[in-house]
Amino acid sequence: MVRGSGKFKQKRGGGRNFSKNMVLDENGTAVSTDKRWAPRGKDDSDDSDDSEEEESEEEESEEEETPAGGSSEAQPELSRAERKELKKKQAAAKLAQADPEDEDLINPNHVGKKLNISDLGAPRELSRREREQKEKQDAKDRYWKLHVAGKTDEAKADLGRLAKIRAEREAAAAKRVAENEAKAAELAAKTAAQKRS
Repeated sequence: MVRGSGKFKQKRGGGRNFSKNMVLDENGTAVSTDKRWAPRGKDDSDDSDDSEEEESEEEESEEEETPAGGSSEAQPELSRAERKELKKKQAAAKLAQADPEDEDLINPNHVGKKLNISDLGAPRELSRREREQKEKQDAKDRYWKLHVAGKTDEAKADLGRLAKIRAEREAAAAKRVAENEAKAAELAAKTAAQKRS
């Protein structure tokens, strides 16, 4: 295989470079102000410097924040966990001082209190769908209790059909017994007639 094949696929037509966002720099050459067309080497180093500066600014701002009434010089440097706790406490203090008029701005979908495992055992109000489902299941259970006891119309009809079928089967069984007795008597009569002859 040729070296580098697969890394670069040639495209037809190439891209179009418009000179809309061109500005003259200090040397008098036209330079693009659009980030897409700016030289890569120079901007990459600037971006990394910017991100480093932002990180250092964030750290400085966190160091400047102090608890109410404390000074930043007197307090030793805090660990990340301690700073987190401090921010949580400050946020809680702000919430406590909030006006009741600001309640309109609070998100109604926000869950303020998280559920604990101990709360799961406590009875809770059922939703409409759950309540309807429970009522439907209770009605079904009541119906089946009555059905088993034979008090519903369907159960009465079933029991009537069952009694009719039992009577038919008893009659058929009695008929078979009578036929078998008749055959046995006929066979006995034939054997007696053969012995005489």
